[in-house]
Amino acid sequence: MAKSKRAYRPKEIYYDGKMHILWYDGAHTSHGYWDLRTSCPCASCVNEVTGEKMLDDSKIDKAVRPLSSEYVGNYALAIQWSDSHRTGIYTFKSLRDVYPHETETEAVN
Repeated sequence: MAKSKRAYRPKEIYYDGKMHILWYDGAHTSHGYWDLRTSCPCASCVNEVTGEKMLDDSKIDKAVRPLSSEYVGNYALAIQWSDSHRTGIYTFKSLRDVYPHETETEAVN
């Protein structure tokens, strides 16, 4: 069954050693910083024509962390990383379905 648009809308995003997203449908995903950084979809990290990953994960410090983040419209999140990388735009749909994460379901209020 397809997820509703509500499933792809974050209610809250917070950081505590991982990036946590509380979704409007009651789900809660958590993303490890290094896993998320090495999954960056930008043109510097992924070849725009072939889709081949160009980023060498071994060159990313395991202690990488977000310095700031901001919403891009109502569909994505831009993150500035401690390694100075800032061009990745992570869509909410991908944060929910694609990028490495753990998921819990919480009671919907």
